[in-house]
Amino acid sequence: MTAPLPPSPRGPECPPAAVLEALSAGEPTPDATRAHVQACAACGAQLEALTTGRDAFLRARPADRFLRQLERREAAAPSPWRRLFPVLAAVVPVLVLVLVLGPRLTGDGPGVTWKGEAFRVVVSRAGAEAVPLAQDSAVKEGDRLRFAYESPEAGHLLVLELDGRGGATVFHPFEGTASAPLAAGQRDFLPGSVELDDAPGTEWLFAVFSPRPLQAAPLLARLREQAGRAEPTLTCDGCRVSSLRLRKAP
Repeated sequence: MTAPLPPSPRGPECPPAAVLEALSAGEPTPDATRAHVQACAACGAQLEALTTGRDAFLRARPADRFLRQLERREAAAPSPWRRLFPVLAAVVPVLVLVLVLGPRLTGDGPGVTWKGEAFRVVVSRAGAEAVPLAQDSAVKEGDRLRFAYESPEAGHLLVLELDGRGGATVFHPFEGTASAPLAAGQRDFLPGSVELDDAPGTEWLFAVFSPRPLQAAPLLARLREQAGRAEPTLTCDGCRVSSLRLRKAP
């Protein structure tokens, strides 16, 4: 596990990350929000990073290049797509914006259970930027995973793993014996990261959220009992459980 990251300098009075993303894209935002961002060093720095990333993406993948590629294909084989070119000209910048901002911590997504809370996993590899993982994403030994979880109310969180050898581990808090407190509306990634070992086969991740503290040992035991099952499950009284299945590539 890497050293924990320092806490985010953005405080509870700061606007959600989604608002800063909208602001970086030039979408209308309240005057009070703009005034706060101008006066807040932490929000200003995050807005600058979002804007820089969006501009770099647009330079690398300009919308007009995408449209020219479609036009060349249309000239070679005319199709009903021709009448959609005016629409695409307006839509492509929006698509680019979606790619720049990436998945948020609210909304729907493959492989993740969404019931007012959001469990998100990203993977980073040497020399590459972190990317989000979906159901049945391929991972390999040495990949580093980071987790985020957002819930409208405060509670306690465990992130557990069941690997292809039948071993069960606490990923958050790393190798902990009990769940860690989680603030309401937590927007940032959880501290630290975990590095995958060489265990082959399917990796299962379970995010277990509860309004009360949980002991990890009983849940780990239930996972180990289900080693080798096609669809292991995990439940506990009063808990909300999100799961994600990953495929370990050689």
